Amino acid sequence: MLVRESLSTALASIRSNAIRSILTALAIIIGTAAVIAVIGLGSSASKALDESIDDLGGRTLYVSPGQNRRGAVTKGFIPLQIKDAEALAKNKDHDWDISPTITRNRQIKYLNSNINERVGAYLPVHFEVRGYDLDIGRIFNDKDNLGRKRVVVIGSDVPGELKTTSKNILNKEILIAGVSYKVIGVLKEEGSTGWQNPDDELYIPLLTGAQRVFGTNNLDSINVGIPNDANVDMVMMTIEQILRARHDIGPGEDNDFRISDYSQFADLRRQATGIFTALIAGIAGISLIVGGIGVMNIMLVSVTERTREIGLRKALGASHQAIMMQFIIEAVLLCVIGGFIGVVIGSSVLLLLANLNDWPFALPFGAIIGSITFSAIVGLFFGIWPARRAAKLDPAISLRYE
Repeated sequence: MLVRESLSTALASIRSNAIRSILTALAIIIGTAAVIAVIGLGSSASKALDESIDDLGGRTLYVSPGQNRRGAVTKGFIPLQIKDAEALAKNKDHDWDISPTITRNRQIKYLNSNINERVGAYLPVHFEVRGYDLDIGRIFNDKDNLGRKRVVVIGSDVPGELKTTSKNILNKEILIAGVSYKVIGVLKEEGSTGWQNPDDELYIPLLTGAQRVFGTNNLDSINVGIPNDANVDMVMMTIEQILRARHDIGPGEDNDFRISDYSQFADLRRQATGIFTALIAGIAGISLIVGGIGVMNIMLVSVTERTREIGLRKALGASHQAIMMQFIIEAVLLCVIGGFIGVVIGSSVLLLLANLNDWPFALPFGAIIGSITFSAIVGLFFGIWPARRAAKLDPAISLRYE
């Protein structure tokens, strides 16, 4: 009964001073909204990153050329060769897919449109390793590769850059470095990965690129696709053994190649996102404490304004606990209302930013519950002093207060 009466009195007091109450709770509102938006964005970014990794269908190791060192002397970079990739593909110790890569920029022409774009020479398995999906047409096959066929698969943005559409350019001839190639397929939109954009690239068979376009058997890299449950350390060790033998590297000598794990970059990015999210959420949490100080100040003002009311209630028999509960509940209620308003604003901002970045909307329910609970604790903590001050007022003095 006492709690219900105190709650009713607190609501009436907040309604009678609505503007002042909103301004008092403003720091609580801003702090809560910031916590929800920032933590939600961190969760959405991590979820988007996980989905991008899942789209690859497994983990991808990246083998790139390294420097040739003999003792303290560096003799430049030693390129990887197509035969290095063939040696890896012959090994059956692991369930892996080997995708060698040669990429260069070349001039592309279709009708009256002319662009300079990235051309990559790959094996057919590359599209599976990288998780690229076909929109229309077909992917080139092993027969196209072995036959050095002049066929090309293009990224989703290339037709637009050539002032045409995917349907219109399919099965048409385009010029790559002045030589005619038939467009046999167009990929679905993949989006930028941060270090390259597959939507802008043109894809030709590996041997076609090596012998007809680039004139080299030197590889830029070798992508090694492995299942998610594979032992990465064992796979890396096998790659190292095969390539050291291929490159005639003796015991104690440094590798002239490097092996990287794409998922390591994702882990680092996820860790950085987590640290940044925690930092901003901590700063937003400070604003909740600042808001609590504001609530305490306003409650002290409220005690002064209602001194006669407090004296009258005490004269009519209101207990010390009843007076304290009235002001504590009012402070807590003010903070909780501010918390709920902040949740609505923070969720709206999160939804807007997630849509702008094309990220999945991940509402942080834990952060919502935590923010509202913390707001209530702030109200309780900073409401005790004004409540104690009100409860200690002398009724006789209070009734004479002007």
